[in-house]
Amino acid sequence: MHLTLETSPSTVRLGGESLVAVPMILLIEDNLADATIVEILLEESDTLSCRIDHQMTLAAGLESLGGEVEYAAVLLDMNLPDSRGFETLTRVLEAYPDNNVVLLTGLSDREIGFKAVEAGAQDYLVKGQFDADQLAKTLRFSIERKRVIKRLAHTQRLAHIGNWEYRHEPRQFFASEEMRRMFGVAPRSSVLALVTDAAHPLYVIYDHCERCERCERDTPGVSSEVEVLVGAERRFVSVEGKCSVNAAGQRVCQGIVQDITERRAGEELRKVHELSQRSAKMKEQFVASISHEMRTPMNAILGMSNILTGMELDAEQRSLVRSIQQSSEILLGVVNDILEISTLQNGRIVFEQGSIDIVDLVDNLFNVMQYKLQEKDLLFERDLCEELPRILVGDKLRLNQVLYNLVGNSIKFTDHGAVGLTIKVLSKDEQAVELEFSVRDTGIGIPEDKVDTVFGSFTRVRTKDRIFEGTGLGLSIAKNIVEQLDGRIWATSELGVGSVFSFTMRFDIGTAENATQACTEAVFEIDPTRKIRLLLAEDHKMNQLVARKTIERAYPNIELTIVDNGQLAVDALRQNVYDVVLMDIQMPVMDGYEASTYIREHLEGPMREVPILAMTAHAHISKDKQYLEYGMMDYVLKPFEPRQLFSKIAQYAQHER
Repeated sequence: MHLTLETSPSTVRLGGESLVAVPMILLIEDNLADATIVEILLEESDTLSCRIDHQMTLAAGLESLGGEVEYAAVLLDMNLPDSRGFETLTRVLEAYPDNNVVLLTGLSDREIGFKAVEAGAQDYLVKGQFDADQLAKTLRFSIERKRVIKRLAHTQRLAHIGNWEYRHEPRQFFASEEMRRMFGVAPRSSVLALVTDAAHPLYVIYDHCERCERCERDTPGVSSEVEVLVGAERRFVSVEGKCSVNAAGQRVCQGIVQDITERRAGEELRKVHELSQRSAKMKEQFVASISHEMRTPMNAILGMSNILTGMELDAEQRSLVRSIQQSSEILLGVVNDILEISTLQNGRIVFEQGSIDIVDLVDNLFNVMQYKLQEKDLLFERDLCEELPRILVGDKLRLNQVLYNLVGNSIKFTDHGAVGLTIKVLSKDEQAVELEFSVRDTGIGIPEDKVDTVFGSFTRVRTKDRIFEGTGLGLSIAKNIVEQLDGRIWATSELGVGSVFSFTMRFDIGTAENATQACTEAVFEIDPTRKIRLLLAEDHKMNQLVARKTIERAYPNIELTIVDNGQLAVDALRQNVYDVVLMDIQMPVMDGYEASTYIREHLEGPMREVPILAMTAHAHISKDKQYLEYGMMDYVLKPFEPRQLFSKIAQYAQHER
């Protein structure tokens, strides 16, 4: 019957079946009489059951230790045919430092036994001086010690912690299995010769221990983080150690090592993440600041252009004013695109769910784009499939934004022919529908090698005789929105023939009841017979002039008070009653947020309830709605559209306090 032993001392395979096995003991003894005595004593013991593997030379013993069997203990005679004296123990410990070695000595070798224990042997037994109980007790201790060491090694492996010890005399360095693994040292290597080389990973510990020995006083120990090269995955370890003198008067350094590579990697990732967040925040603040600084003078340009269009102008003057308005609108579009792409890339966009009348949406799209189509004498073709539900549930604003960007892009690059929109159903059930939108044109087309790049940020088309205006952000914005809604967007094109831009988007299917709720924004009218008292806090002189001219020309019955900062607005409210306050946010002395908070918390009577509208060039105000936290009820974005401004004034002038 074939017998094989596994590396675990607790299991033996006998004829293919797993059986509970007794521990294996390696006996290295060349004297057959002494070996027989050991075997007889173990047979007589009723406290220990074990199996003996007997080898007669050190070479044979070392070969057995290097095999597949894991021994619970090694009984080692010091004087063998191929090795004699203390060297026998040294060679075993150097080759297999994790084994428990019990030395078998003669009576005259008792002193060597003491030194052997100091050198790393677990214990020693004097031949002829031990009985069955003593032998069994020593081996039981060895077996249990082996199990404890294995559990410790397993725990160290899980915790990525290893331990070490350096004895100055006889100059030996011991490292646990996990420590050797961390430093990439051969598993069965522990001798000092390995660490005296400055290039060796363990040299940092050896060097500290040597310096400690030369020091006249005890040092508190070593504590450092070390980078070591293990093969090619670098490792970072934390080394802790302390030096002391043991009972035998020997200087001994002991300590632990912990693998902190993952922790360091986590810290690096955290630093990169924090840096990325700071960079994104700085970018956002920069974009918002630029937006504010650009919108403020644009408010004056557009506002004065609007005032001029209400005056008696000849044809040439009216044409010039219209050119100013169109250029301002292009510049405003550039600012809006930059802000939008910044918001999308920072993941700050919030999608709303509301009712969408898809037919009305397409009609409105045509109405908005109509003047651009007429300027180029282009046709607008639409094709809505019969299976298309009329009422959808989704983010109407974002769908509009994608379609406006795609249709506007096609109009820009088409000088003759038509621009078309096709909507078809890809899949549909009772609750939802997946649609494919395609915008086609007969424009200049895109070179084949450039089709995949058109959705990148700041991508602009250049031809030999023409550079097309714009930021090159429209398609990038469309791509970001579509993909954040789990859709897909792509383009096909033929140079000189035209392009098709397509995207998919999924919607819930709405009902007629949803459609009745999808009303357009209410428009309020100012009662021309009513005298409205309006307070405007604005520090920009040109914008003060635009606001005054715009409001007083349209509604002479409005009484308008203008102040230069938030503090003056508070003072004005203490002295007079106003129906509405238009509050700029960025002002000297006291800004709009501070002034609004002060009004809500400190003024008395009806003035603490006065409607306050933020009037600002900060375009992000509509997204974060921060103004609500300061007691403002609504906002008007600069540059303002006169009808929107009048509607907001009318709406809140009717507010009952």
